[in-house]
Amino acid sequence: MKKIINRKNAAAVACAAMMICAAGAVPDSVLSVSMPVQAAEAAEQTSLPQVTGLTSKTPDISSIRLSWNAVSGADGYSVGMRSKGQYPEIADVTDTTYLVTGLPAATRENFKVRAYKIVNGQKVYGDYSVNYNSATNPRPISGLKAQTGNASVSLSWKKVGCSNYRVFMLNNGKWKQVAQTDTNSYTVKGLDAGSYKFKVRACKRDDKGANHYGKYSQEITAQAVMVNKVTGLTSKTPNTSSIKLSWNAVSGADGYSVGMRSKGKYPEIADVKGTTYTVKGLPAATRENFKVRAYKIVDGVKIYSDYCENYNSATNPRKVTGVKASDITASTLDLNWKSVGCTSYKVFIYTNGKWKNIASSTVNSCAINGLYAKTTYRFKVRACKTDDKGSNHYGAYSEEITVKTPDHTVEVINGMSYVDGVLLANKTYSLPASYDPKGLTKETSAAFKKMQTAAYKDGISLWVCSGYRSYYDQRYLYNMYCNRDGKAAADKYSARPGYSDHQTGMAIDVNNASDSFGGTREAKWLANNCAKYGFIIRYPKGKEAYTGYQYEPWHIRYVGTPLAQNITNSGLSLEEYFGITSQYKD
Repeated sequence: MKKIINRKNAAAVACAAMMICAAGAVPDSVLSVSMPVQAAEAAEQTSLPQVTGLTSKTPDISSIRLSWNAVSGADGYSVGMRSKGQYPEIADVTDTTYLVTGLPAATRENFKVRAYKIVNGQKVYGDYSVNYNSATNPRPISGLKAQTGNASVSLSWKKVGCSNYRVFMLNNGKWKQVAQTDTNSYTVKGLDAGSYKFKVRACKRDDKGANHYGKYSQEITAQAVMVNKVTGLTSKTPNTSSIKLSWNAVSGADGYSVGMRSKGKYPEIADVKGTTYTVKGLPAATRENFKVRAYKIVDGVKIYSDYCENYNSATNPRKVTGVKASDITASTLDLNWKSVGCTSYKVFIYTNGKWKNIASSTVNSCAINGLYAKTTYRFKVRACKTDDKGSNHYGAYSEEITVKTPDHTVEVINGMSYVDGVLLANKTYSLPASYDPKGLTKETSAAFKKMQTAAYKDGISLWVCSGYRSYYDQRYLYNMYCNRDGKAAADKYSARPGYSDHQTGMAIDVNNASDSFGGTREAKWLANNCAKYGFIIRYPKGKEAYTGYQYEPWHIRYVGTPLAQNITNSGLSLEEYFGITSQYKD
């Protein structure tokens, strides 16, 4: 009975037949149709499975020991190592292990293994195993050194070929890895003062991510010291060219290093033993920035603390000179002086036995308002430099100057009277019928709107009850009041035509022009705040003899903010402040 050959074995049959014929073991006359079947059976019997379980160990820096699972029926194994993309055979072994030797330290290698069976004196191979990645161990670390630091130890060692280094520290009797680094140095931080032991070994990572370690270095003992950070850094500026620094002492410190900022860094400018240092030779009114750190000397080496927080300071500006007064009026004047390098200038006036700062200016001049007529004043000025932290450093005071204000000056221009530039309208000073600003002036209207907005935020509603009145509007009202109450009574609360404050376009009756307005929340807010926006209560209580009119808490007059605040602060009526009268001639 013929043996049926399946397609799967066809190639094996043909191969076996060729091998037998080529060997000449059987004469052609003996060959029969059963020969292909016999060859196919022999080839089928030599089929070997793929090698599995390939793994390795790295016993030293120059060898890799491979091992794998035995293949049933195999006569031996071929070991291949990758080279230029191929796996040429490096060993033929009958065992399931092989030690690859003579390799460079810390080198990655790739292997494959296949089993074989000897058939008729020929090796018939199975498939290769899956490729296996491994690496030799790195060389041992040598040259390990340590440097004492502040709460730290800096380690360094000689380079070896590897992927990274592992740093170990002895902790509670056990070696603990404290760092992994790609470089041949590392600083272990956060240590208490004391003695510590360290060692290092190299690590080579293979293509599969497995780590292969070199031998540990020799142990090394190192000291860490504790140098605390400097605190309390502050300064004084004794003059225009120096800054005196001082700080709190650090226990155990042997000295201090003072750094001054330059191009973003803090190069050392002084090494001192004490807790003060005066930086000299600086430009006047210049901002400077400093840091200080303490150090302790260990084996002749300075061990530094961290720097303290940076401290900003500045030298004092130069003394202001050349102070002069100009454009002097009864209530105002301008002060001028020579410029010096600084952030601002502070202007002082002598009042009530003391020098009082009344103004600050960023330029070398300042307008002074709210002065009294025929009064002698004393002024002086000094420069100020503000450092990066907002602290002020002052120059010396200028020489003081004395100024006497003249009396108020009343001028008549086109039939209108002005006192120190303020338009007048009362029982003494009248306006021509032709004077007509056509409503409230722009300044008055804008100031009222600003005040109205501020009042609203405080829960107060303000509105214009009566604003500008022309000469003819006032004539109508005045005549009506005279007919109703008589001229003598009308003159106490209503102005004659041409003498009304309303005709200026700068007077406003607020909310309710009647006695019922007094004492209301709105009236109180108006009295306490209107000067901030340039208004005064035109006819204050108790000033009837000066103003010529009864108290009107609703009637305000715009005179500008500085003057309004000065008049209000003085407690005087407008007439008293300017030293003028308010009386009809008849």
